[in-house]
Amino acid sequence: MLNVINTILGLGASVVMPIIIFLIGLVFKMKPVKAMRAGLTVGVGFIGINLVTGLMGGYLSPIISGLQSKFNIMLDVYDMGWPVSSGIAFSTGALVVAMFAVLIVVNVILLVLNLTNTLNVDLWNFWHFIMAAALAYALTGSFVVGCIVGGIYGAVVLLLCDKHEKVIEEFLGYPGVTITTQSFPVSMYLCMGLDWILDHIPGLNKININFGDIKKEYQFLTEPLFLGFILGFVLSLVCGVSWQDSLVAGVGMGAVMFVLPRMVKILMEGLSPISNAAQEYLSEKFPGRHLNIGMDMAVVLGDRDIITMAMIMVPVTILLAMVLPFNRMLPFTDLPAMTYFMVAPVMAGKRNSFRTLIIAVIYISFQLFVATNLAPLFTAVAANSGLIDASAGMVSALSGGGELIAWIQIKIIQLLQSIF
Repeated sequence: MLNVINTILGLGASVVMPIIIFLIGLVFKMKPVKAMRAGLTVGVGFIGINLVTGLMGGYLSPIISGLQSKFNIMLDVYDMGWPVSSGIAFSTGALVVAMFAVLIVVNVILLVLNLTNTLNVDLWNFWHFIMAAALAYALTGSFVVGCIVGGIYGAVVLLLCDKHEKVIEEFLGYPGVTITTQSFPVSMYLCMGLDWILDHIPGLNKININFGDIKKEYQFLTEPLFLGFILGFVLSLVCGVSWQDSLVAGVGMGAVMFVLPRMVKILMEGLSPISNAAQEYLSEKFPGRHLNIGMDMAVVLGDRDIITMAMIMVPVTILLAMVLPFNRMLPFTDLPAMTYFMVAPVMAGKRNSFRTLIIAVIYISFQLFVATNLAPLFTAVAANSGLIDASAGMVSALSGGGELIAWIQIKIIQLLQSIF
C-alpha cells in the first residue's frame, strides 16, 4: 500500500490532482466524460503553472546568487526549499499512510458536524501536515503524538479557511474556493492584523499607493509584460549581471508575468465545474448547505500585484536575512517561490502597494524566525529521510516559516517537556 501511494504521489500534482478531481466529480454525480475533462484541464493548468514558475526560477537564480555574493552573506542554516521538504515529508514511511487517513477522516467529520464548509481536494499539499507530524515525531519519539499534531494542523486549517471565502472570491473572481495550503488561514489573520494596526497609525493610514493609480500615459508600465521586463532587467543589473544577460532576464520575466495568469485561468476552468457540481450535490443532500473547494495557493499566483511584490521581496528577503539578529538561515531555494508567500500580504493590504510592502517585510521576518527556530528539528527529519547528508550542517526552509500552526504546537510540546 505504501509503495502504491508513494508511486502515485511521486507523479506530482499535475497527475495526482486530475485523478482526485475526476474521482470527486464522480462522487458528485458528474458524467464521467465531464469529470475527466475537468480533471485533465486542472492537470494542464498545473503543468502550465509549473513550467512558468520553473522558468521564473531559472531567471531568478542568477539574481539570487548575485545578491548573495555581492553582499557576502555568511549564514549557517541552508534553505533546502519546499521541493526537498515535500520529498522528505513523503519519505516518512508509515506516517504518510497514517496521516492521509487521519486528514481525510478529520475533513469528513468536520463536514458532517457542520464545523467547516470546505472539502480539501489539495491532497498534494498534505505534505505540510505530514511534515508537521514528522517534526513532532522527531521531537517526542511518539508516532501517535506525530499523528495528533498533523491532524490538529489539518483541522485548524479547515476550521478557519471558510472565514476568508469572501476575501478570496473578491480577489479571485470565483466563488466557492478556499485556500487550504499550509497555515494560510492563520497567515491571513496575521497579515490582516498588521493591516488593522496600520489603519490606526496617523499618517501611514492615509498613504495609498497602487500601481494602477499612475497617470494614464504611464499605465502601460503596470502591465505584467512591462513590469516583468523592468524588474527583471533592473534587478539583474544591480546584481552585477551583464547587460546582455540582464536583457534576457528582463524579457524572460516579462514572459513569466504575461503567461502565468493565463495558466491559472486554465486551472480555474477545470475547477469551476467541480465546484458547481459539489454545490448542487450538497444542496440536494443538505438543503441550504454551502460547500467550498479547498485548493492550492496556485489558484491566485497569476495576480499582477502578487507577482510584482514577490519580485520586489526577493532582494528584500535576502537583506532581512543579513540584518535580522535572530536569523541564521540563508534564503535561496525557496526564493523563486516568493509568489506563494506574498498571497496573504497582498490580500490583507487590499492592493495598497505601500501597505502591502510593510506587511510583507514583517511577515517574512517572522517566517525567517520560525524557519531558524525549527532548523534543528528540520535537520533531524531530513537526515532520517536519507535525502540530506547530516554532516553537511543544519537545514531548514523559508517555506518552513509558514508552518505556523505546526510551530505553535511544537513550542507547546517543548514547554510541556521542560515542565514534566
